[in-house]
Amino acid sequence: MKTYWIKRFWVIGVGLLPFAWSCQPEPDSIKLLDELVVSTTYDNAVDFQTYSTYSIATDTLGFVSNQANDTILIQAKTDYPRPVLQKVIGNLNALGYTKVNKSDNPDMRINVYIVNDFNLFQQVIYPDYYYPSYYGYGYGYGSYYAYPYVNTYATNTGSLVIEILDLKNVTPDNKVKVIWGAYMGDVYSTIDLIKQSEKAIDQAFVQSPYLHK
Repeated sequence: MKTYWIKRFWVIGVGLLPFAWSCQPEPDSIKLLDELVVSTTYDNAVDFQTYSTYSIATDTLGFVSNQANDTILIQAKTDYPRPVLQKVIGNLNALGYTKVNKSDNPDMRINVYIVNDFNLFQQVIYPDYYYPSYYGYGYGYGSYYAYPYVNTYATNTGSLVIEILDLKNVTPDNKVKVIWGAYMGDVYSTIDLIKQSEKAIDQAFVQSPYLHK
């Protein structure tokens, strides 16, 4: 089994669809829900023009979660994988790269997966047992003890991740380097998941001008 590793120096770009922050410094909450924040990273020592072919799944997404046993999302059970993967394929083909089967010794492997992060938080509240006195002397000591109470809330966030793995330069100990990555989220809060994911994927390639044949 191949191990993925990342070179330590990265250049990071962040985009908010469809406009830059400078155009609208304080977007309203509805737009934030309707648009995925896109960040991209790449190995700036790599010349992407030296790569020609890639392989990618066409109907299966990876799924990484701390609350589920499933490790994949397949088109037969959800409408999400195929349009997402086709959007990635369309962008790569437009850049001059050629899709081949994994048995054809491609230069790059494209990984696309969802990372689901479920968090549960609890906050213990200790009320102040001093309260306004009814006798006009400011604050008096309460005749009862205000017991602490607990607020519990949960967050469920998710990111759509695309990675380009370098299959041309596999190390002797079978390690593969990630040379480009795109991270888009939150896919659990967006209003139109497929549409906004497709827009985010386009944005990821737009803000990566070094990606071309």
